[in-house]
This record gives sequence, C-alpha cells and structure tokens, in this order.
Amino acid sequence: MTKENRRFHRLSTKFICGTASILVLVLAATLFVNSKVAARYYLRQQTEYVSQAGSRIREYLDAGMSPDEAVASLEASDNVLITYASNTSDYDALSSSLREKFREKGLGFQKFWLWDQDYLSAVQKGFQFRLYQQDKLNYGILVEYIPVGPHLYAVAAIVPNTADFIGIINRFSILLHAISLIITVILLYLLVKHITNPLRRMERFSQEIARQEYGTLIINTRDELEHVADSMNQMSISIQQYQSMLQAKNQQMEQLLSDVAHDLKTPISLIGMYSSGIRDGLDDGTFLETIIQQNSRMSQMTERLLNLSGIERKEYPLTTIRLDLLLFECIAEQKLFLSKRGLSLNTAVTPNLEIMGNAELVTELFSNLLSNAVKYAASGTVNAELVKNEGQCCFRITNDLGNDDLDTERIWEPFYVGEPSRNKALSGTGLGLPIVKKIADKFGYQVRCIREDQTITFEVIF
Repeated sequence: MTKENRRFHRLSTKFICGTASILVLVLAATLFVNSKVAARYYLRQQTEYVSQAGSRIREYLDAGMSPDEAVASLEASDNVLITYASNTSDYDALSSSLREKFREKGLGFQKFWLWDQDYLSAVQKGFQFRLYQQDKLNYGILVEYIPVGPHLYAVAAIVPNTADFIGIINRFSILLHAISLIITVILLYLLVKHITNPLRRMERFSQEIARQEYGTLIINTRDELEHVADSMNQMSISIQQYQSMLQAKNQQMEQLLSDVAHDLKTPISLIGMYSSGIRDGLDDGTFLETIIQQNSRMSQMTERLLNLSGIERKEYPLTTIRLDLLLFECIAEQKLFLSKRGLSLNTAVTPNLEIMGNAELVTELFSNLLSNAVKYAASGTVNAELVKNEGQCCFRITNDLGNDDLDTERIWEPFYVGEPSRNKALSGTGLGLPIVKKIADKFGYQVRCIREDQTITFEVIF
C-alpha cells in the first residue's frame, strides 16, 4: 500500500470507526433509558392518570352525585376500578372491606393491605398512593386513597410489570442495532470511497502543480468537492499565467540589462579613451567636449531609467487638468528640434479639454510622443490632433516612416530603437515609448501604434 493510500485508508477508518462509535453510544443510551427510565416514566404516567380520576370523583361528589353514581360514571369513562368504604378506626376491617369490593369487581389481590400510616397520610394530605406488586401475577396495582366525607375511596389501576417487556425490547434493540451497524459500515465504506477517490485525485493534481505540471482536474460529484475542483483548476490557470508572466518579466529584465550594458558600453569606452588621450597629450581641442557629451548621454539614460521604474511605485495625485494647455507647452519645447530637422508641425487642437489626471505624467507622455515623432519622421510634416470623440479625449500624432523594418509589436519594449543602424544622431535612449506605455497603464489610458503604408500614428485615448 502506497503512502497516499495509507493516508486515505486512515481517513476512511477514522470516519467509519467514529460513526460506529456513535451508533454504539446511542445503543448504550437506549438500553440505559429503557432499563432505568422507561419503567419510572410509565409509573409516573399511570400515577397522573389515577390522580386525575381521583380529582374527578371529588368533583362528581361535590356536584351532588351519589357515591355509586360517581363510581359508575368514572369506571365507564376511565380504565380504573373504584371502591369505597365507611371511615373507621379499625384499619383491618377497612382494608378487608376494600379488598372484598375489589374482588367483587373482578380485581384479585395477591398482596393488599391498608396500612395505618397510609390512612393517616390520606386523611392529612387528602390523598395517598400505594403500589402493590403482585409478584406471581407479573403486574402491580396502583391505588390512590381519597377520603371524601364519611367514606374512604380507593381508585385502582393495573400497572404491568415492565421488566420482562423492557428486557425483550432491549434484546431486540441490540439485534436491530447490530444489523444496522453492519449495514451502516458497508454503506459508509462506499460513501467514504466516493469521497476519498476525488480527494486522492485532488492530491495528485496539487502534486502535479508543485512539479509545474499543469492540467485540468475533472470531478463530477455535483457537490462541494466539484466546486473545490473548479477552484483548483482556476488556481492552476492563475499560477500558470503568473509563472508565464514572471518568465516574461525575467526575460524583459535580462534584455533590459543587456541593452543597458550595450548602451552604456560605448560612452564609457569613449570617456576612457578620450581621458587617456588628454593624459597623453593627444587632445586636439575636442576631447573634453566629447567626454562631456558622453557623460550627458549617460546621465540622460540614467534619469529615464529612474523615471521608468518610478512610475509604477510612486503615487501621483489626480487633479483637473487642461490637455490643450499641456500639449501647447510641449509643442513649444519641440520647435527648435523641428526647425533643425526641417519639419513642420500641423495641429488640430480642441480648446478647453479637461480630464482628471496628473499634469506631470501627462506632460511627460505628450513630450515623449512629440520627441519620438520629431526624431524619426522621415521628412515633411508631423500632424498632431487633440479632439473629443464620443465623450473621450483623443490625442493622435502622425509622421512619415523611413524604416520598413520597424517592429510595432516591440516598439513598447525598453531600449528598442526604430532606427536600425542605431545612429545616435537620430535614435534616443529607447525609453521614451516604454515610459508612455507605463503612464497609460497606470491611469487606464488606451494607447496604440497604427502603421499604414509609409506613415505611423500613435493614439492615446484618455
């Protein structure tokens, strides 16, 4: 037996033994109640029954009925026998009189005697009960003595000896519980097997997940186990997706480190070479300027990397901002670069467009998209528009495309540059568009890149 089977075998054994123990305890409690409580309870019920008959005979007599009429009426309606005799201080005579009258009504006593203390108690309290066990007759006679006026009434009811009957009931209960226990154990075994089989499959499924073997768990029990299986399937899918995401993130991180090392290698090497040239007296007057340019380039790259990593971590307050004003500020910053590249910028801006956003990051978004268009526009005109469409503010910027090999799927990756020669006169750090994507994702903006023939359009829906 495998370790897994032993574990579920122990579970089945605990469940079956626990249920069997409960049944045995129920049987023991039943036998105890039958033996110790049932007889007393029955005697108590008979006592109350006789007491009620005694109370009614008082009522009948108080209502003016004669003793014989009251006795006949009660004996006709209740399962009791009633006799009466005149009060006397001769207890033996009183006892014999009552006994003889009971015999005349067909009730014979093996044991019957009115004790003087019973008579005195009846006179003092108004009633007195006495149970006379008829041993050989296997029953008892319960008698209530009631003094009313000049007579002492005796109300009698037969109380069967319940010991033998309870013994039969107990033996039958033991047999019935034994059969029930056997049937219950068999049914429980089948039920527990029906439960533990899905549990075994769930355990194997969880072990497969631990080994990164993802599949589907199918359990059709139409109960909570099926719901648990569905939840485990969802968990498996979530873990698989999360693992895929982590792998993608790790690949992106590896690519990012590779790109950072690649982009920092050139300026660091140049700074080292030109510094050595200055030390060796080879400076022609341009070495220091080159060192300053390469240092500025590294500083710019570091700043953009910090911005890229900080967008997700920092909390930026949201306020009401004017998109048109922020866009015009960014356009003003690009005029010099437009002039240097010989480009013209056509704008179509709807005034007074307001949204809830962060002015700093929206400005960064506009600035990066404008800078990207100015850097990579092949020639001619850059078109920018900011309009309101179907209740949403939409920004589009379009420029001519001079690179047929541009991969629009990778354009949002850090350090991906669209200029294939990586000419630093044109290409930047490769971090502008990833920053745009980070900003859009943070605030729920929709951003996309559309390539048509020899033009490329970036669209942001706020």
